[in-house]
Amino acid sequence: MKDFDVFFRIKLFDRMLDMYCKNRSHTELAKQSVVFGVFISIFLIILKLGAWIITDSISMRASMTDSFLDALTSFLAYHALLFSSVSIDKEHNFGHEKVEGIMALFQCLLVIYSGIMIFVEAHEALLNPKSVNNTEVGIAVMIISCVAVYKLVYFQKYVALKTDSVLVKGDSLHYLSDFLVNICIVLSLLISKFFIYADVVCGVLVGGYVLYSAFLILKSAIVDLMDGSLPQNAQDRILKTIKSVDGVKKIKILKTRSAGMKKYIESIIKVSSGTSFVEADNITQKAESKLRGMFEKVDVIIKAEPD
Repeated sequence: MKDFDVFFRIKLFDRMLDMYCKNRSHTELAKQSVVFGVFISIFLIILKLGAWIITDSISMRASMTDSFLDALTSFLAYHALLFSSVSIDKEHNFGHEKVEGIMALFQCLLVIYSGIMIFVEAHEALLNPKSVNNTEVGIAVMIISCVAVYKLVYFQKYVALKTDSVLVKGDSLHYLSDFLVNICIVLSLLISKFFIYADVVCGVLVGGYVLYSAFLILKSAIVDLMDGSLPQNAQDRILKTIKSVDGVKKIKILKTRSAGMKKYIESIIKVSSGTSFVEADNITQKAESKLRGMFEKVDVIIKAEPD
């Protein structure tokens, strides 16, 4: 997926989004991104339904089904974000952020189902090949779809990078798949008059890529649910920040994990053996304060030991 990031990182657009998102919280941005996805998907379902009826294209039907699943997953993702932002209670001392990882797993299952159904439809088309009608209509519809989905994916990738939400990452992955599906369908419609199996070939390629994107969503969700460490670059920044505090001699232990958009950091630092309890407490508080400034949603615990 990183191979396509170059198409979704344009300085002018990023600056415009920086201005738009300046005073918005990460939770608010994540909610806006998935709501945007719901509305775009509903628009595309209506558009592709009409195009499928006119063209009778297997690829168009597969794309319409994929858009329906996109709308469903974004709708559920929005409610998962609402639940994840609920405050800590007696039954959930660490909050409700893990629901994002659970929802990402559900997203993965729907995407896998979508990929399998595309393969089934492609197999049926292979056994009973037929020409695609009114290709001009189909091409026009898919170009409109490409433009709409590109705008959505761009915004979601920006939000995912800013918030590090596993839910938004999953949402942007299956919409990126939809974007590539649309491009592939345009190509199949262009050559369908010369190659009757173009629709089938496109369906197979689309199905394969959809399953690949499901694997990436699954991997991200499992890392979140299994309390996987933060990425190495984030850990390096955390280590550098702690070491920059006066009085920290060395770092004995650093443990990190994430739950949705929230980060958890635990560390044991070494201070000089002559350091008083008050001084050691001041050192840990300074380190914790610096780390809280690095992330919008973070839980930090730092303990000091004599060197």
